[in-house]
Amino acid sequence: MNIEELAPEIQRRVSGYWRGLPVDRFSRPERKFIGEMLLGLLKEPGIYVTDVARSLGEEMKLKKTWERLNRNLRREGLWERLLEVNLLQQARRVRQMRYCVIDVSDIQKSEATQIEGLSLVRDGDKSSRDNPVIGQGFHWLNAVMADKEGVLPVYSELYSMELEERSENWRIVEITKKVGVVHPEVIFVLDRGGDRSKLLDEFINELRHFIIRGAAQRSLGVRRGSSKLYNIQHIANGTKCSLIYKSSRGKTFYVGIRRVYYGEQPLSLVVSRRANGAVSWYLTNLEGSSEQVMETVMGGYGLRWRIEEYHRQIKQDYRLESIRLRKYMAIKNMVTFVALASAFVCRLPENLVVKLVYLAKRLNKNKLKDIPSYPYYMLTAAVSGCLAAAVKQRPIPLWLRRRDFWQYQLALTPP
Repeated sequence: MNIEELAPEIQRRVSGYWRGLPVDRFSRPERKFIGEMLLGLLKEPGIYVTDVARSLGEEMKLKKTWERLNRNLRREGLWERLLEVNLLQQARRVRQMRYCVIDVSDIQKSEATQIEGLSLVRDGDKSSRDNPVIGQGFHWLNAVMADKEGVLPVYSELYSMELEERSENWRIVEITKKVGVVHPEVIFVLDRGGDRSKLLDEFINELRHFIIRGAAQRSLGVRRGSSKLYNIQHIANGTKCSLIYKSSRGKTFYVGIRRVYYGEQPLSLVVSRRANGAVSWYLTNLEGSSEQVMETVMGGYGLRWRIEEYHRQIKQDYRLESIRLRKYMAIKNMVTFVALASAFVCRLPENLVVKLVYLAKRLNKNKLKDIPSYPYYMLTAAVSGCLAAAVKQRPIPLWLRRRDFWQYQLALTPP
């Protein structure tokens, strides 16, 4: 078997996706455009509209294809409708995963001058906790479902604080509402930037399960009904850690737990210590035995690295920070299409994944154990190579396809 033989299967899945979009939410030209963008991004990963237009291989002039794609990319609100419908279409897969990891990243455009909506953004690649570096670009908010088997992107939004008044807190709350409708038992995982009173209040009032890495400035109560508060780091340092937890990466943690109070709301403070003495602490409202809560918190937060890897992979594979669109709405829509292409790759069945990476010669020793825990770098390249290797077959002439069904054809033999 050659890798180009898998192309019809991938093309069939792409066609099934855009044909399955609800007709009451998307017009026929919109659905066709969505299919073209998805197929083009899978065949030629990147955010250049010219490359996407060229990958479609249409008989008309390339400039005409580029103009059509560029015009449709500017449709107002297309990104929001796509994310809502995509979440509902993959609801079954979402409910099979336990954790939803939410994180904010950035897209830097330091040399750009004519892109609409540029604002000052913290550069995550160059900044440290004590030395933030501010650059010009956009905020980028993502949410992925995660478990030990893999990830599934469910939300991706680029936004500018110069053009939009909605806050980051509001956007995170909207994500929890949309995902919570599909998967009521989901556990939301956030880094220390999620330790905000507005988010905690929303999670508690809406009965959302959460795991949030605590910020050092947070103060909590240790006794019900007492108004005296203690610094969370002080509470963590005084917590006994008796449970030994080994992560999937082989690291050893010593974990402890104690009851704390956020106002009148009881929460659990899970504390982990490494062998080198580093201490981390997490707030959660999960219920169960102490051991169950500690195992769940450590396992859930241990999956947070997957969204960091997702950010890195998208920026690398799709060259996201090289985006050259000028209109703000076109940029928002393009980022959403990149997320849809990534989600499509993440949804491919395991048997097809194995065939793709093997036939694309991405395994060093042609062994399944060589597939990494985050396989989507090689899988994106394998899908691209598969679609690029496929060629359009020439149609069979009519005189070869014509058959006479009204006449018997007898196999005569000589006497």
